[in-house]
Amino acid sequence: MSRLFFFQKIGRGMNLGGKTREQLEAALAQKSRAELIDLVESLVTVEQLFKPAQIAARSCLNKRAVLRDIRDGKFGDYYCRAENSIAVPARGVNKWRNSFRVPANGNQEAKR
Repeated sequence: MSRLFFFQKIGRGMNLGGKTREQLEAALAQKSRAELIDLVESLVTVEQLFKPAQIAARSCLNKRAVLRDIRDGKFGDYYCRAENSIAVPARGVNKWRNSFRVPANGNQEAKR
């Protein structure tokens, strides 16, 4: 079964977005193992892309700082469809954000 056909079939009258785990289980209960594997495979092979403004808003930074880091290569590979149309894959956003991560020290107490 092709992916396109599978999504047309699953998409007809079945919106899986925003569903709880229980609702997903009920909606997918009649699907075969092959159909479920096709669904999972298709979801993991198309990576979500983020615009610099979206990255900035989710990271509490300004867009210029994000654009500078994109151009400096801190996000890794990115897509540039036009001069002012930049898109960064989710893995690049995660890589960049993890570079700012400060590990928690269990011995520290909250200062008041």
